[in-house]
Amino acid sequence: MGNAPKAGDSVINTEIALQRLNGNRSLLSALAGFFLEDAPQLVCQLQAGIEAGSVEQTVRSAHSLRGLASSFEAIPVMKLTSEIERLGRSGDFSRLKDLINDLDAEMSRLTVELQRIAADGGRK
Repeated sequence: MGNAPKAGDSVINTEIALQRLNGNRSLLSALAGFFLEDAPQLVCQLQAGIEAGSVEQTVRSAHSLRGLASSFEAIPVMKLTSEIERLGRSGDFSRLKDLINDLDAEMSRLTVELQRIAADGGRK
């Protein structure tokens, strides 16, 4: 799996995320809150798509989750969702259950980091 996150990959790249937002920490905090609200539902939709063997639901959910993660340059989640999207498009659902477990672990790491950013409220 070429897109698998590597040990030691940073959860997010705050510097790049802030550059995209012209240094606006308040907006970064708001985006973190938005992610925390929407991502769990997308993960559930992704899991349901995989369990149902639904190419459309799997690809759409993975793509949406990757888009949310890209706001923070969350490379591990972006790599996994990209790979899930690729395999989903090809109809190769056999490997997706393992990838979902990896995604759950990375989402936990990302959630902790984004909760910190959201709680910060733009200070720092």
